[in-house]
Amino acid sequence: MSSIRKQMLHYQQEQKPALIAFIMGLLPNEDLCLDCIKALEQGGCDILELGVPFTDPLADGEMIERFHHRGTKQGLNLKRGLEFAQRVKNSCNMPLILFTYYNPLYRMGLDKFMQEARAAGIEGLIVPDLPLDEMYVLKGYGMEIIPMLAPSSTDERVQMAAQQQAAFIYCVSVRGVTGMRNLPEQEIKDYLQRVRTDTRTPLALGFGISGPQQVETFRDYANAVVVGSYLARIIEEYEALPWLLPGQMEKAFLELSKAREDQHGSI
Repeated sequence: MSSIRKQMLHYQQEQKPALIAFIMGLLPNEDLCLDCIKALEQGGCDILELGVPFTDPLADGEMIERFHHRGTKQGLNLKRGLEFAQRVKNSCNMPLILFTYYNPLYRMGLDKFMQEARAAGIEGLIVPDLPLDEMYVLKGYGMEIIPMLAPSSTDERVQMAAQQQAAFIYCVSVRGVTGMRNLPEQEIKDYLQRVRTDTRTPLALGFGISGPQQVETFRDYANAVVVGSYLARIIEEYEALPWLLPGQMEKAFLELSKAREDQHGSI
């Protein structure tokens, strides 16, 4: 069993949502990014989703898109991302998931990519522009492939995601791109419950999580919460004060960790 599945199972048994952090690899710079990742783990992060800069990040909103473009302008790519993942794995105990678009994988070659990704300690893969019915191309490499659903997903697509028997299903919270926002609470709860009727696979809610309040709101409905733009905003706010940034990241995650406690329901 992968450590991703072990973490998800642990928090299912605890009836608390796991906390997954998304951070763009190598930014603002390699050493500071690593310090931020260590701080996230200290703050209670359970699984790390490491982003690879890409020129056309269609699933990402304005804030994360800025990080993609900054990275590509600095020549950051999949090769550099895998090298950095190895540093992360050597420094932290969190399971690693790589978030990357399909084109870089195709250009590197799937066999080579999977071999290097496993060697770097990556256990999972999220490819937002690869349709569910084409995910089979990533199977057979011993990697956890994470399917994605949205509120607009049909029952057929939900069942297709359920059939993947993945470590978890990434449930996008909105009909759109990443970014902090006010989420339609009842609509998302209904959506998660609809997905839950078709699968016992753990559900992770992401896109649009903007702070502890939303963790509190959805903690009884999702098995995990993915936080990305909220952290990106902190990085942008404090990167000119790099000696303060890791501490702010840890503080933010401690608040998220606190928000998942004191549950009154079950997931």
